[in-house]
Amino acid sequence: MNIKSLMVIITGILILITLFIDILALTIWGVDATISSILNVWAFQAHPLLVFIAGMAAGGLVVHFFGWRPN
Repeated sequence: MNIKSLMVIITGILILITLFIDILALTIWGVDATISSILNVWAFQAHPLLVFIAGMAAGGLVVHFFGWRPN
């Protein structure tokens, strides 16, 4: 197994764990405990530059992994 295959497996496992924890939080503590709800609250409390950088990082990862390019 090469390093790329190992990293794909590790990334997939981490995504599944994150989804499982989010669903568990939703069923136990309700909508206010989900990751998206917490990030929404933090986005309004954080410095605007930090929120912008987080959005740029997420967008950069989407472009990197899915190969999306502007036309």
